[in-house]
This record gives sequence, structure tokens and C-alpha cells, in this order.
Amino acid sequence: MLQYKPSLVGHIDRIETAKNSVRKYLGIISIIISLVISSIFFAFQYNISKAYKINLYNEAKTFFSEIVIVRKWIAQHGGVYVPLDKTTGNNPYLEKIDGIKSKIICDNKEFVLKNPSLVTKELSESPFRTDKVRYKMTSLNPINPHNKPDEFEKYALMQFEKGVSESSTFEKRDDKDYFRYISHLVVDESCMICHAQQGYKVGDIRGGISVTLQASDFMTEINKAKIFMVISGLGVIALIMASIWYISRFFIRDLHNAQEALALMASTDFLTGLANRMTGIQALTKELNRMSRKKTPLSIALIDLDYFKKINDMYGHNVGDEILKNFSTIILNNIRNYDIACRYGGEEFLLIMPQTSIEDAVLILNRILEHLKLKPILTSKGNVQTSMSAGVVMAQEAENVDALVDRADSLLYRAKGDGRSRVYGDI
Repeated sequence: MLQYKPSLVGHIDRIETAKNSVRKYLGIISIIISLVISSIFFAFQYNISKAYKINLYNEAKTFFSEIVIVRKWIAQHGGVYVPLDKTTGNNPYLEKIDGIKSKIICDNKEFVLKNPSLVTKELSESPFRTDKVRYKMTSLNPINPHNKPDEFEKYALMQFEKGVSESSTFEKRDDKDYFRYISHLVVDESCMICHAQQGYKVGDIRGGISVTLQASDFMTEINKAKIFMVISGLGVIALIMASIWYISRFFIRDLHNAQEALALMASTDFLTGLANRMTGIQALTKELNRMSRKKTPLSIALIDLDYFKKINDMYGHNVGDEILKNFSTIILNNIRNYDIACRYGGEEFLLIMPQTSIEDAVLILNRILEHLKLKPILTSKGNVQTSMSAGVVMAQEAENVDALVDRADSLLYRAKGDGRSRVYGDI
């Protein structure tokens, strides 16, 4: 089979590959940018959350330090006596410790002793204190059962025995968020008055102070920050993606236009505007396949301008080009819209006529020939009289492109040999 593949086809393929590469790499770039921006916003969000947590941690540690200072002051003075009333009551646990007067009478008034642990408890439960802060003295071996540790405190106290000095966590109770902090208490001389009977020595860790801060506001701010970060991140990513898409659209459009231009150049004869040889052969192959399927007639013609070399020698190649272009226009004006005309090479033309018998095909070619006889072709150097020869054949069943074109070429050769300016047709 005749084949013809200009280098333009290779360029078209490369442009298509370039378009696909542009789409692929833009997609990769978009993913990378999205990941980078997401990482930045994630890191920013993480640092904000961390800053809030550090703030809660420092606040809780400050409360712990203040409580320790108060406790030490109370312990150094052997506790404090306050008037006995229904609110305070007597501390039954201090009554069991030898050498401690849990209750005294002064000016006919009763006063009860408050040790550091009890002061810590009563201050924490004071009606003047808000729910935002609670603290508690606790131990694995408490004198007062009210100081029994909860799960968080128990775990932390066991860690203190292993050398850990503090512990913190977030927890949720009754649909509220809390920040928990606990640090150890070391036994000193002032503690021995109450705790010597428990077997403690100076330097031992006898428990800890647990501080609880309400963290609902903190969690609300964190959630707001997360929502803001997500919306901002998606907005930035969407803006960048839209910018990339907008810019790439013009780039891909230019590639597409270049591809279409090259495709047109690859399929069209640049001088006459007709289909080129490759496109003509491809079209003829399709029409032969259609003829086999639908059993409809198909005719073709090979046309050659007579004495074209003499015209070039006499008038020059520019005039020759003008004649080829004008002759192409004559062909197009005398064929049907579903017929296909192509420049086969030099001054040769291939005309494909689907659904056309040999008789009708010969009539079409004779009409073109009569036009040339009656009207000379107008050029920049005046009117030039031309003629043509043609071989017309109708395709046969199972006939391939080469065989069909060879038959038309044989008839064209006979027409030229018999004096030119004639159309020979054969089934």
C-alpha cells in the first residue's frame, strides 16, 4: 500500500505528548503545592495548639507553686486556728495525732486547728472560688480519705515513685473539658509533725497537689482556629489551583492551536489547499472499506495537467504555482461536497468519488476538461490555455488502494499517450 508520513505528523504527536505532559506536571505541581500549604497550615495550627497548652500548663504550675508556698507557710507555723462553726467543724484526723491540739479555747471561744492539707481542701471548695480552678492534696497513703486519688492522680503518684516530677493531661467530664496538672510534694521537717506516724522521712515523696483548670474555652478557641486554618488553607489552595489552571489554559490552548495548525499542514497541500497525498490515500482506504460494507459504487480519477513542464519553462514556476492553485479551484467548483480532491504529486491530482458509477465519474471529469477548454486560466502574466488528461476507474470487490490507483494510472498513461486532453474511463 502507498504510504506517506511527513515529518509534520511527528511534530503533531510531540505536541500532543507535550500537552499531556503539561497536564501531568501541572497536576503534580498542584499536589505538591497543596501538600506544602497543608503542611504549613498544619504546622501553624499545631504551634497555636501547643501555645495554648503551654499557657494552660504554666497557669496550672503557677497555681501549684502558690499553693505550695501557702502550705509551707501554714506548716512552718504548725497550722492555723480558726473559730469553730458549722462550716469548718473539727478535724477528727488531727485529734488522733499525739502532740497536736486540734481544738483550743480562747476568750471563751472554741478554735480548731487547720493543717495545710485541710486548708488546701477548704480553699479549693470555697464558695468564693469559681469552677475555673480546683486543686487538691492527694496521696497513695492519705490520712484523710477525702484525699484519695482518682485514676489520673493515682497513675501520676506511682510515676513520682519512679522519679517523674509532674504529669498533665486533658480530660472531659460532664461535657466540659479540663486540663489536669499534678506535681509531687517532698517531705520536709514541717511535714513530720503530721506524717511521721505514717513512716515518712525527710526527702520522701508523700503525695502531690492536683490542679484542675477548666479548658472548655481553650478547646473552643482551638476548634475555631482549626476551622479557620482549614478554610484559609482550602481558600489559598483553591486560589493557587485556579491561578495555575487559568495560566495553563492559555498555554495548553496555544499548544492546541499549534497542534491544529500542524495537523492542517500535515493533511493539506500547502500550495493548493487540497488534501495532500497522505490524506488522500487514507481517505481512499476508508472509502474502500465503506464500499465493502455497504456495497455502494466507488470511482476514482488520476488527473494530470498537460505540458505543465513547458508552462513552467515558458512562464516560470510562479505562474506554474498560480495555475496549480486555480486548477484546484476549478476541480472543487465542479465536484460534489462529498467528493474528495487531493494533490497527488507535482501536477497530478487524485479525485475520490464515493457512491459514483464509472459513467457518472467520467461525466464529472469531462465537465472539468470542458471548463479548461472553454476558459484559459488567468495568471499574473496573462491568460494561459491549459488542458488535462485523466484516467477514471471504478473500484472492484476486495480491490486494495495500490491496485485501484495503478489501474487509474494506466488509463491516465494511455490518455496522455493518445494525444492528451482527454478522459479515459473503465470499470
